[in-house]
Amino acid sequence: MTSACNSGRAFRVAAAFLLLAGSVRVGAAELPPLPEPLTLEYALSLAEEPHPSLALAGAGLDASRAALAMVEARTDLTITAEGRARWVEPPDTAPNQDSDDHKASLYVRKNLYDFGRTSAFRSAAQAGVARAESLYQDTLAQRRVDIMQRYFDVLLADLDFSREDEAMAVVYVGLDRLRQRHELRQVSDVELLAAEAEYQRVRRSRYAAEARQRLTRAALADVLNRPGQLPAALARPSLDARLNRPIPEVEVLQQAALASNPVLVGLRHQVHAAQEHVTAARAERRPRLNGELEASRYSRELNSNDEWRAGVVLELPLYTGGLVSSVVSQRQAELYQAQQRLREAEMAVQHNVLELWLHLQTLKIQREEADAGVNHVELYLDRSRTLYELEFKADLGDAMVRLTEAESATLRADYEMVLAWARLDALTGGPVQIAQGAAEAP
Repeated sequence: MTSACNSGRAFRVAAAFLLLAGSVRVGAAELPPLPEPLTLEYALSLAEEPHPSLALAGAGLDASRAALAMVEARTDLTITAEGRARWVEPPDTAPNQDSDDHKASLYVRKNLYDFGRTSAFRSAAQAGVARAESLYQDTLAQRRVDIMQRYFDVLLADLDFSREDEAMAVVYVGLDRLRQRHELRQVSDVELLAAEAEYQRVRRSRYAAEARQRLTRAALADVLNRPGQLPAALARPSLDARLNRPIPEVEVLQQAALASNPVLVGLRHQVHAAQEHVTAARAERRPRLNGELEASRYSRELNSNDEWRAGVVLELPLYTGGLVSSVVSQRQAELYQAQQRLREAEMAVQHNVLELWLHLQTLKIQREEADAGVNHVELYLDRSRTLYELEFKADLGDAMVRLTEAESATLRADYEMVLAWARLDALTGGPVQIAQGAAEAP
């Protein structure tokens, strides 16, 4: 009956999981379309919506909770029904000469005390649930980072396309002038063919930039769990709150990461679970105390037949043939592996924090360089515009291209800094979010 109860529990868990999976599929099919223009704030709000990566983490959490429920069931009351059909040939001296010797019994059993086994398994299962919850939070944080990355990729692809489109227009105007001069025999064939080749090169770059626009939008739609819904327009977010954020000392960030990084927290729970599994394995050498109740009915009346029995059973293992020792050794090896994985992850997290910290320092200088470049190009554009109006020089188009390039460099540095902060927040266990101010259409 114990196996029957466990089978019923497994069936209910499987049915609940299938129902959940079905609801996830239905929910994914009924997701609302993306707004136009799409904002970063709205995109980040979709991080907790159904997505394969989040669903996998959620399934791991459900499995851990199911494992805890199984541990709790170790000491649950079990009820077993047993039937016996038997025919006998009683001896001549027996007072009852019936050959039917059938029996129907009902057993009620409960573990009263197992000397630490269930306690250790329960503690290990609770640590497993805590680990799964930490990994779920890390998956959610990584989804936010991925959404920001894909969103910025689209904005940068749009800027690249604008630059390439302007560059192609400038080169085409120059090529058209050369063709006119070539007709007047003022330009050689070599010069014209060189200009044609340059135009084809710029034209290829322009169409490659256009392809990146579609590709980055497809990647954004996928990470938002809306494959095929390519957003046409994205709003440019206000990032001042993130860009002006002071950078703490690297030691402060590393200590925060060691204390709160969700992966490290999960690995520490895994180490604790492994320690409890060692304790549970050693407890197999200890006795068990069970309570039993039996009610039976017999087809053949005998003086030795008891309709009711109640008792306490103490099981004391005397010899296990080395089984317990081998299980303890296996659990100790698993504990050592978990401890080393934790140590390795701690070193990796510290190194990743240092990399991001140095990257932020570099990006800070890069933003200052990009700002200086924008100031220079804006002044160059003003001069080109003046010369164009005075008909002394006609390089206004080139100046516009250079301005777009400078603005693109500035925004690229801004987006990389925001992403670096988001990754740092994820490493240190903080919320991955962005202060959203007024946004302008691209």
